[in-house]
Amino acid sequence: MADKNLNPIVSVCVITYNQEAYIKKSLESIIGQNTNFDFEIVIGEDCSTDSTALIIKELAASNNKITLLDNSVNLGVLPNFLRTLKACKGKYIAFCEGDDYWIDENKLQKQVDFLEQQPSYGGVSTNNRWFFENENTYNDSILEEGEISFESLAQSNKINSQTILFKKELISNLDWMTNLKIGDWPLNLLITSQQPYYRLPDVTTIYRVHEGGVHSLLKKEAKLRNVVEVLISVLVHVDLSHERQGLLKKSIINTLIKLIAYRPNDIKKLRKKYFEYGGSFFNKTVLKSYIK
Repeated sequence: MADKNLNPIVSVCVITYNQEAYIKKSLESIIGQNTNFDFEIVIGEDCSTDSTALIIKELAASNNKITLLDNSVNLGVLPNFLRTLKACKGKYIAFCEGDDYWIDENKLQKQVDFLEQQPSYGGVSTNNRWFFENENTYNDSILEEGEISFESLAQSNKINSQTILFKKELISNLDWMTNLKIGDWPLNLLITSQQPYYRLPDVTTIYRVHEGGVHSLLKKEAKLRNVVEVLISVLVHVDLSHERQGLLKKSIINTLIKLIAYRPNDIKKLRKKYFEYGGSFFNKTVLKSYIK
């Protein structure tokens, strides 16, 4: 268990389930961070059926930074994610899922230094290295350094979640996210609705791409449904300007067009939603062209 006297500036939120092959490397990459401040590691271990929890407990026994939340009941991805966020005590929060890891031992220090020096930003991300497990290959995602606005994120989530660090004060009641299937994107939209992110050029993390990943198992139609639900939830629950509301509605309409093109069983319901959010033209031939 974490030291009660620890006064963390950063809380690292770790979400894990059945990741016994990866969790030790993931946690050691966090523990090994070089910082001039205290940080804690808050772990939402969601009742794994393998030895993930045992590995975490063994590491926690020798490191007072680690807090393992109660894992006696399986909560599901988003409820586990949200309760872990709520347990974080730091001024800033960072993410690392249990099958990913960090490769820059100065990641947290660089990000905290940036936000302390640039208080107009709500968070800071970095570049990322993809590890394609089946092919045993790596590929760096070299995205442009600079500001990441709400407007750019309204189109798609352009931030690798394991690279970010953001101000805890910018997130409050997150209960509206409980039934969503995606957690990081609506959170990023909430934060950037108040202050933008900034992306540093450094490559600081490894994101593991494998068949067992939640999103890799989803079919295109299911992914589109999840996107629609995220955008609608943000539109309903986040305080936005009229212009930003209009931007989200356009994204909802465009996603619904793609989703309707798959002709799911509830096409009538989706078509009604399409018109409710401002869609005005409906042509089946055009819709089919959206199928990739």
